[in-house]
Amino acid sequence: MNCILTFRAAFTASVCMLLFACLALLVQPAKAGFDEATAAFAAGDYPKVLAELTPLAKQGDPRSQYSMGLLYENGFGVAIDPTVAATWYLKAAEQGNSDAQYNLGVMLERGVGVPVNHTEAARWYRPAAEQGDIDALNNLGVLYETGRGVPQDKILAMALYSVSVSFSDNSSARAQQNRQLLAKQMSPEDLRAALVLAGDMLKMSNLKPALQAYLKESTP
Repeated sequence: MNCILTFRAAFTASVCMLLFACLALLVQPAKAGFDEATAAFAAGDYPKVLAELTPLAKQGDPRSQYSMGLLYENGFGVAIDPTVAATWYLKAAEQGNSDAQYNLGVMLERGVGVPVNHTEAARWYRPAAEQGDIDALNNLGVLYETGRGVPQDKILAMALYSVSVSFSDNSSARAQQNRQLLAKQMSPEDLRAALVLAGDMLKMSNLKPALQAYLKESTP
């Protein structure tokens, strides 16, 4: 049975705090309100977190939009509401936030807060995968292996699993398990093709172009 990762944000407060801190260190100019929200979260002052994040999120800051999704998904200072969480994730995902893209993909795949839609799940996993997100690479691979929401393509699935494993320092990652199971079902020729594709994706800055080129060639 294929292993599909669950939400990245089924978090304890400490893990959520770490994500807030990492977001605060992004290259884009830091906003005082976001830094204050991070400090408030560390102190457990969720009303202040909301007070600082909400205007930034409404102004279009993707870090704040993603963080709002975390709060509503996990119930920090608000009632748990996956529908609202999905709405905030979508706003951040549309601006290229890979964590939001991944979480939104999981919600669409599982039907949490939104109707089940495997095609849309794949659509959001893909840009996160193209940014090197190891979980999105795995989940997109599962969809291609099983043909849910996308044409079934075990060569591509194997390549995606292999790239995920290469990017991960965890040898027990789900992608590793999925890769081992799928390898037993593939012919030597298909395995070689998958390894060639994975090699192309792993070339410097070539993940997205290689994936796009493969999908273009495989589209009837």
